[in-house]
Amino acid sequence: MRIRHLRYFLIVAEEQSFARAAARVHIEPSPLSRAIRDLESYLGVRLLHRTKGRIQLTWPGEIFREEARRVLAYMDNALTRVQSASQGYRGRVRIGIADSLAQPRLTQLLARCREEEPATEIRIVEMTVNEMHKALLHDEIDAGFTVDSTVATNGLTKFRVWAERPAIAIPTHHPLLSLDKVPLGEALRYPLILCHPEHCAGGRNVINHWFEDDSLPSPTIAEHVSGHEPMMMLVAAGYGIGIGLESQLSIYNHPDVIVRPVIDDIPDTATFIVVPDRPISAELERFIKRAQQIGEA
Repeated sequence: MRIRHLRYFLIVAEEQSFARAAARVHIEPSPLSRAIRDLESYLGVRLLHRTKGRIQLTWPGEIFREEARRVLAYMDNALTRVQSASQGYRGRVRIGIADSLAQPRLTQLLARCREEEPATEIRIVEMTVNEMHKALLHDEIDAGFTVDSTVATNGLTKFRVWAERPAIAIPTHHPLLSLDKVPLGEALRYPLILCHPEHCAGGRNVINHWFEDDSLPSPTIAEHVSGHEPMMMLVAAGYGIGIGLESQLSIYNHPDVIVRPVIDDIPDTATFIVVPDRPISAELERFIKRAQQIGEA
């Protein structure tokens, strides 16, 4: 078995087509198919169902996909650690960021880490909450940031690090601008621009929790967006009003959008660091402590 066999298999499993997978790895479909058959012969199991040009994973194939991801993650981890060591780094913390988070506190945390612990490399990757969950369990990242309070299930532990006020993004000349603080019931009278449930699952879970109040009208969703920047663009164009964190909306400010706080009855939205439920490194422990100190400040 070769590392390239594992990479080929994962791409075929993702594309469910030898032709598309072959185009991605820049080889012909026939040698790619032979490589997968060689892998099946080596393992002594069938990994794929091949029927009428359609490819599906067998149950052993499903299991092997998870293990192949884990092996490649270990290989990539070894490669990046060696490269980091060659550049003078003594430690490393791999961070996943979900829910399109770009809070000022996060910037402050990363800057403080560079100042106080320059020999520890901080690697950042954006991902969805589901991707973060899998990456933590497969040791592809060391910790993840999310506003989803439900993410820490079996095998994961979360730490609350800080909290933010939710806010409403409102186009200029809108009736809601007559209010200093916006009640949720008033906001729900207008079409909403919300982050997509897959891209920002944590934020949507928080907002959906607010909507569970039976006294509130059902929301009308005008558009789903991938993050706060397109949200502000559509709000400015008059498609609806946006809901997000006050600090997030202020980063992507727009001259034709006014940000108003929601009423005090709506609770703060907490940001969590999620880690695997096992002993963590000293570098990650210091990283979490700095985050909590910034939250307290």
